[in-house]
Amino acid sequence: MGVRGLTSYIAQRAELYLKPHELHNTALVIDGDNLACNLYKDVTGCYSAFGGDYDDFYRAVVEFFQVLAECQIRGYVLMDGGYEERKLRTVGKRLRGKIAVIKKINPCDSITLFPLHLKEVFVDAVRDCGVPVMRCVFEADDELAALARKLNCPVLSYDSDFYIHNVQYIPLITLTVKVLTKQRRRAGETQRPLRRHEAKHVEKRTKAHKILSGITSKEVTAQKPVNPVKSSYKYLDCCIYRVEHLCGRGALSPEKLPLFAALLGNDYIARSAFRNFFAAGMGKAGRSRKLRKQQRRIRVILQWLREQTAESALDKVLSRLKKFQRDSLVSQVQAAISGYSNELCHAYEFFEKHYENAFVHVEAASEAEEEEEEEELTEVEQLANLSAESSFEEEEELEQLSEEGSSSEAEEEQEKAVAEQPDAEQPQQSSNAEDEEEEDTEEDQEVEAEYAPDVEDKTLLFPQWFLDKLYPAHLPRYFVDLLHLRKYINNPQIEHFPHHDANALALPILNYSFALLHHVAGAATPPKLDAQGQTLPIEYTYLTRALRVTNVRYYRQPIERMPAYEFVPTAPDARHLRAVFEAQVPHANVPRLFEQLQLLPPDLQLYGLAIVYWLHRSEHCDLLHLHALLLCLVVLRTVDVTIPAERDRRQFQRRFGKILRQERAVRDKEAAAGIRRGVKPALLQLPVPERMSQVPKSDCYLVQERLLPHFHMQEIFKKKYDLYSTSVLHAFAEFQSVVYQLNGLNALLDQPFRSPRMNQLYCGAFIYNLYDLLRNRLDVRYHVEHFLLADSRLMFDFYCFLYDWCAPFVPPWKQQSASEQAAAKVVEKKRLKKQRQAARKAAAVAVGADGADPNAEMLQQSENEEDAFFDLNNKFCGLKV
Repeated sequence: MGVRGLTSYIAQRAELYLKPHELHNTALVIDGDNLACNLYKDVTGCYSAFGGDYDDFYRAVVEFFQVLAECQIRGYVLMDGGYEERKLRTVGKRLRGKIAVIKKINPCDSITLFPLHLKEVFVDAVRDCGVPVMRCVFEADDELAALARKLNCPVLSYDSDFYIHNVQYIPLITLTVKVLTKQRRRAGETQRPLRRHEAKHVEKRTKAHKILSGITSKEVTAQKPVNPVKSSYKYLDCCIYRVEHLCGRGALSPEKLPLFAALLGNDYIARSAFRNFFAAGMGKAGRSRKLRKQQRRIRVILQWLREQTAESALDKVLSRLKKFQRDSLVSQVQAAISGYSNELCHAYEFFEKHYENAFVHVEAASEAEEEEEEEELTEVEQLANLSAESSFEEEEELEQLSEEGSSSEAEEEQEKAVAEQPDAEQPQQSSNAEDEEEEDTEEDQEVEAEYAPDVEDKTLLFPQWFLDKLYPAHLPRYFVDLLHLRKYINNPQIEHFPHHDANALALPILNYSFALLHHVAGAATPPKLDAQGQTLPIEYTYLTRALRVTNVRYYRQPIERMPAYEFVPTAPDARHLRAVFEAQVPHANVPRLFEQLQLLPPDLQLYGLAIVYWLHRSEHCDLLHLHALLLCLVVLRTVDVTIPAERDRRQFQRRFGKILRQERAVRDKEAAAGIRRGVKPALLQLPVPERMSQVPKSDCYLVQERLLPHFHMQEIFKKKYDLYSTSVLHAFAEFQSVVYQLNGLNALLDQPFRSPRMNQLYCGAFIYNLYDLLRNRLDVRYHVEHFLLADSRLMFDFYCFLYDWCAPFVPPWKQQSASEQAAAKVVEKKRLKKQRQAARKAAAVAVGADGADPNAEMLQQSENEEDAFFDLNNKFCGLKV
C-alpha cells in the first residue's frame, strides 16, 4: 500500500529506529513481488529496454535463495493477487506514468522497465529452489504480516506499510546478500546499536535506491545438516525494525498507527482529503531548508498524536472535514485499520497442507515475548530519542548547500524511476519522490464514493476451484481482476506508439478466458436485466494505453461467443485451445497443426502454438523475427543448461579461455588434415530434439564464445540511440503477449500443455541483436550454419528442425516472393562457384607438392657440369667459342 514519506523518515533516522541484525537459522516471510522487481532492476539495468532478459533474472533469483539456504534460512514467498476496487484510481495514475516513460524510451537511460513475464519467471525460479510459494487473492501485505506473527519471524520487503504492522521487519535495502561467518556469541553479550556511519549508509542506499548488489555465495548443491555444537555460523548482515522502535512505552501507542498512516496518505486515502485538518487543526509544520514538507509533516503528526488518544485524535480529524465527507472517510480509515491489524492467515494452512515439513523454524511465542520486553523502550529512552531527533534536525539544517544540490540530483533521478513503475510492480521507494509537494488536482480533492463494506474473509468472494488454481500461483494475477472486478489492466511493454497496444493481438484469447470464467459447468453466471427487461451482456472493462497519446482508454469487451465446449475446471481439456485457433487462425490448417505438435518437446508445444498464432495475426512480424526467436531458443535451451552461464566476456575468457584454446587447436588440426566433424551414428538414430541432451560441452563453449557479444547492448546505441528501433521490438512485444495469454488460458484449463519456461526461451537483448544481424543476410540459414552455429552440428540441426516445423504454417503472404527466392538462388550459385574454385585451387596445390618437377633432372645436371650457368631463354648461350 505504501505510507508516503515514512521510508525516508526512517532512513534519515536509522540509528534511532533500526538495529543491526544477523539473519540465520530462522524462517523468513518474503514479499515476492517486491523482491522480484528489485532483483530485476539490479540485474538487468539498461537492458530492460529490449523486452526482458529472463535468463539473467532467473539466475539471480536462484542465487539469492541459495544464499538464504546456506545460512539455514527457510523462506516463504507470498505473491500479490488482484487489485481492490478502491485502488483503481492509483493504478490508473501510475499506468499513465509508465506510458509516458515508454513513449520516450532511451536504451542508455537507467530507468528500469519491468517485462511482461517477470512474475512467472520469478515463481518458476522459486519453485526450482524448493521454496514454498503462494499467490494471495489481493495484496499480500496482510497475509505477510499474519504469517510472520504466526511463525514469529521477520518479513523481508521494501514497503513502508511494515513500519506500521506489528511485525519484525527487515527493509530489503539493508540486506547485504553476502554470506559472512562468525564465532558464536558468548552468553551475556548484547546486541549493539546501529553506528552513525552505518545509519548514514542506510540513508545513502535509500536515496540511490540500491537494493541488492553483488550476490556472493558458493553454489549450494546439497544442504548439509547443521552441527549445533559448532563454534561458528553463517549469517547475512541486515537491519531489523520493530514497531516498538517507533512507538515506545508512554509515547505513540500501536492503536494510533493506522490513523497515523492514513493522515500521511496512502494508495487508498488521498492526502488532500485532510487538507482542512492540516491547515487549521495542526498549524504549520515548521521550516527546514533540508527537510521536505512531507518529512516535516510526519514529525508534527507524531508529536501531535502523542498528546491524543486514538478516539480523540479521530474525532478531531473528522471535525475538520465537511459533513458529506465524514462517513466516506470513516469507512476508508476503518478499512485501513482492519488491513493493518488483520489476523486471517490462509498462507499458513496452504503451506502446511501442500509442503512436507513446511515449518521447521517456528520459535516459541514466549521467547518472542521475552525478546520484545527486553527491547521495548522505556520512557527515559524515548525522551532521549526525542532529544536526539531534535539535535539531528539541527545538524541537518547546518549542512552545506552543496550537499543539498547533490541530494536533489539523486532525487530527480529517483523521481524518473518511480514515475514509470506500475503499482503491481513498484517496490516501495524512498520518499524522495513521494515527499515532493505538488498541487493536488481537482480529481484528488474529490472524495471517493463509499464502497460496499468489505467482507472479513475475502476468499469467500471466489469459488473453491478458482482458489485451488490461484494459491499455487498457477494462474496469473489478472484472473482475480477478471472474476472479481471484471476489469483487465494492460501494462504496456516496449512498444511502437503509432501502433495499437501489443496485447490487442492476443485479445481474442483473453476474451475466451473471460467467457470460461463465467460459463463453468454447473455454475454459470446468470445474465442481468436492464430497466426495460432486456438482457445485459456479460462484459469486462479493458484498460490500456491510448493510441499515439500519453493517456489511458477504457474499452468494453462483451462475451460475443460462448465457449465451444463445456468447461470443467478440474479436467485438462485442450479442445478449448483448438477452438480458439479454429476461430482466430482459420488459415493455419488447425487439425494438422495439433497433430504436428507431438513432434515438438513437451515444453515447446505451447510455445509453438504461440508462434503460429503470432505469425498469422501480427502484421508487424516477418521471417527474420522467427529466425531470431528460434536461434535464441536453441542457444538458451542448450548452452545455458550444459555449461555454466556467463555473460561477461572477460570473465568468460578468464574461466574458460584454456578450454577454448585447446579445443580450437584440436579442431584446426582436424580441419588441416581434412577430417570433417559430424554427428555420431548412434545419435542419428534418435529424433532431432532428443539429440540435444548429448551436445558436447566443447560445442557449447565455442558457440558461446561466438555469440557472447550479441548478449550485450550495441555500442552504437551509446552514441546514436536513435538507431534503436521500437518498431522491431513491437513485434516481439506482441509475441510475448500471445505467450502470456495462451499460458493463462492453459493454466485455467488445468495445464493440458506444459507451461513454457521463458528463462530458457527468451532474452530480449540477444533476440534484438540477432534480428539486427540477420536483416542484411540474403541467405539466413547459410549464415547461421557457417558463422553463428558453425561449431555445433547438433545445434544447427535442431535449429533447422524447428524452422522446418514452422515453415508449413507460415502464412502465404509472409513467405518469400519469387524475386527474393531468385536472388537467394543467385547468391547460392555464386557461393557454390567460389567453393568449387577454392577446391580446385587446393587440389592443384596438393598435386604440386606431391608430384615431381619435369625440369628437376636437367637442373640437377647443369649444377654438376663445369659450366654451371645455362640460360634457357638465350638461344646463343649453347655456342662455345
